Amino acid sequence: MSAELDELKDLTRALRRRASMSDASDWTSGRGAKAADAAAPESAPKTAPAKPARNAAPIAAARSGSLDELATKIQACRACELGKYRLQAVPGVGARDAKVMMIGEGPGFQEDHTGEPFVGRSGQLLDKILESIGLSRKTNVYIANIVKCHPMKNPSDPESHGNDRPPTPEEMDECRGWLEAQIRAIKPKVLVTLGASPAKALLRDQTPITKLRGQWRTFDPGGGLGPIKLLPTFHPAALLRNPELKKDVWEDMKSLRQELSK
Repeated sequence: MSAELDELKDLTRALRRRASMSDASDWTSGRGAKAADAAAPESAPKTAPAKPARNAAPIAAARSGSLDELATKIQACRACELGKYRLQAVPGVGARDAKVMMIGEGPGFQEDHTGEPFVGRSGQLLDKILESIGLSRKTNVYIANIVKCHPMKNPSDPESHGNDRPPTPEEMDECRGWLEAQIRAIKPKVLVTLGASPAKALLRDQTPITKLRGQWRTFDPGGGLGPIKLLPTFHPAALLRNPELKKDVWEDMKSLRQELSK
């Protein structure tokens, strides 16, 4: 009888161990670590829970130096939640040997339908801003976003207008491998982030964009390329909402023009 009772206790402990480890998200975040350690035999080695791996697709793609290959892989990627619902991925557009790389936060409704970044009113304004200092997406600028798929409030309805939202920090971190690979392929002289999201993501700096804009910083995309000068400025959409910000952006563009002339 005592043997059967001991066997039952062993079985109960085993079931408890299995239940405590069944939620992968709890385990990787550390919430289930104490329960798992308590259920394990004292002789079992205790190790720290592993951090979730970054998206394997961008990491693999980062080994490629071809901009065309990257675009093809980005268009095929469905590795994250954004990729599962978007209509088209938006790799980027512009000169392959661009001096300047403009980086936005993510595709919107129109970009999701056309596969090209900055095609609406914001894109038209961006083109005018670039032209004011002698730049163009056709000749010496490459334009991309930190996430390549449309972040939506309601992912189940990509045909709905007004469905845009900023990408989350986790989404930007998961997708940034593609952007880093593009930077290494293009080797621009200067990076310009458009709006708060890409500036915060690349610089790991939570300073408000109103204070961060116009301040020259650096960003290292890895791969031995070394640090590249980075200039944060406002997103063109912010200028459409508040034309007063155009004065600040003009000062930023003059600073960019001066940097390119060195």
